[in-house]
Formats: sequence, C-alpha cells, structure tokens
Amino acid sequence: QPSTPFGGGGNGNGNGRGNGGDNGNGRDGGNGNGKPDHLQYIVRVGKNNEEVVYQTAMHKKAKFIKKLKKANALVMKFPDKQTVDDFKSMGYDVEVDQVRYADAGFRGSVENLARQLAEEIPWGIQNVYDGNIPSASYFPDEAQHPICIIDSGYSLNHPDLPNTATAADSNQASGTYYFGEDGCRHGTHVAGTVAASDNNQGVIGVYPDAPGIKIVKVFGQSNSNSCGWTYSSSLIAAVEDCKESGAKIISMSLGGGGSSSFERNAFQSMFDNDDMLVIAAAGNSGNSAKSYPASYSSIMSVGANDVNDQIASFSQYNDEVDISGPGVSVKSTVGTSEYDVYSGTSMATPHVSGVALVL
Repeated sequence: QPSTPFGGGGNGNGNGRGNGGDNGNGRDGGNGNGKPDHLQYIVRVGKNNEEVVYQTAMHKKAKFIKKLKKANALVMKFPDKQTVDDFKSMGYDVEVDQVRYADAGFRGSVENLARQLAEEIPWGIQNVYDGNIPSASYFPDEAQHPICIIDSGYSLNHPDLPNTATAADSNQASGTYYFGEDGCRHGTHVAGTVAASDNNQGVIGVYPDAPGIKIVKVFGQSNSNSCGWTYSSSLIAAVEDCKESGAKIISMSLGGGGSSSFERNAFQSMFDNDDMLVIAAAGNSGNSAKSYPASYSSIMSVGANDVNDQIASFSQYNDEVDISGPGVSVKSTVGTSEYDVYSGTSMATPHVSGVALVL
C-alpha cells in the first residue's frame, strides 16, 4: 500500500545499503519515476541462519537488495508471487516491503526572493509562541537534542536556511542522492519551518538558525524535480542513519496506509532503548483512517489546525493522533531562493518538531 509525504511539494528515492535493483531512482532499487516493484520483500533472519536464508533466496532466483542490520532482516526481490509463497512455506518470516509515495499535496504560488526582502513571521510561528517570539539570545548555540529530518533533501544554498546542516548518512554528502539539493522542494519547506534564519529577509523558523541539523534524503534524487516513491525498508535504514548521527529527534512529514511489522519494531526499539523522539504526519485524508509510521504507538502523530485553531478539514483523526500544529497555508522556504505556501499535516509536523528541538 502507498505512503506519501503529506502536503506541500512532492517527489522520491530509496535509501539503503545493498546491490540496488532495476534502473531505479532509489539507492535500494526503487524505480522512483515508474511503477514500484511489488515483489520486494523483507525477510527476517537470525544470528545463525542469515547465510542459509540468503543462499535459499539466491537459489530461487531472488535478487538481494540490502541488509537491515538492526532489524535482523534482508531485503529481497523475488521473481514472482509463487516463489514468495514457496519461501513462506519453508517457515521464513516474509513481509512485503511497503511502498512509500510522495504526494504533490496542496501547493500555493511560488514567491520569488525579490518579493521577500522584508522578513515576515509566518502565522504558524506566531501561533506556537502565542505571539511572543523570543529574541536570538533565547536560543542556545548547541541543540540539546539534535534533530534529523527524513524527507526529500535540503537546499543547502538557500539564503534563508542555515548552511551548517549535514548528511546523517555519509553516502549522501555527495553523488546522486546528495542531501544538499531538493528538486522535490518538500523537504526544504519542512526544514524552513523548523529553522529558517532570522536575517531580515524571507521568513523565520521555530528555532532560527538551528544548529546541528541532520538530513536523510529518501525522496528525490539529484537533478530531478520528481519525488516519486521509496520503500519502508528505506525508512528503517534512514532512522538508523539518524540515530548513528547523534540525533535525538526525528521529523518525518510522510506516511501512508500500509503498516509494517519491521518498521513498527524499528521505531519501538528506538523509543524503548535509544531515548528517541520520533514525530510524523498523521495524514491528509480527512477521515479516521490510520497512516503509518505516524500511527505506531511509539511515534508522536501530528494533525493540522488552521489559523483559527480549528482542525483542518483534510487532517486525519484517530486514537493515535497525539497533537496538532499549524498546517494550513504555511509559508516557508523552497527551491534555492524562493518561498511557497503549502498545506498539510506535513507542514504541521515541523512546527511540533521545532518546538521539541527548542525544548
């Protein structure tokens, strides 16, 4: 089942280790501009049977994609559904690798930087501080609990974003999945809400010029304006990158309808063992359906409200939604020097993540 970045821009990739796959835009073989491969699966392995599982899969003409070390699993592409069923009949724990899509969401008109020379404070930032925006001295030089944003990248050259952000995954410090470019725009909009600079131009974020931001790019690749899609195994790899980078807060403006036990267990482990706060968008379907990963109990699920503090009509509501934040007509950074107005629980999420970072 598909998952989407909720609201705002939209576009994708895959993020993980391994041999890759069919001419895809994802590092794990995700064909980001075409149709996803529904024969990609996650196979649980134990300490003593990993090689047996691998050799059995190779014998059945499966393709190895990557290893999820912390999840004790291998990601494989099987040649057909019958082979998957045969593998399950041998007693192996096999689960479909849920597909995650990017969604164009709700987008306003791009505003050129030349029209943003005078700085403005977006209504959402006013809202979270109840109109009393702190002075620069309020914000510490080092974040006590560093943040990692999993999205479509970060426009490192945008004049209104801190240029100190770095890749949580060293493989994204350059190359096809360079973290510092964002043709999708979604991740840069999210990042601006968290950390846009207080520099007398453009907008400001919840924590202006926030230090130590880490980025993992799971949607979009360099030189592409399409977000496309990724896999749940890519999110598992991404959260591991965030943890290893030293982050204590993870912000994810993405999600979808397909639950994954491997994904659930990965987030639960971080909650139980690593003192991690993971925050994710609740979804934009305007109903009580549950979206994932936001609806796992270990994750803070964020709905959206409007300028009148009313729940947005598109915001999903269920017993896993924990909090809401400004998510309607949110202005933030996009492109290399522009601004745009997006709506969605994707936009609400970084308001909550930014407050967590300040605290």
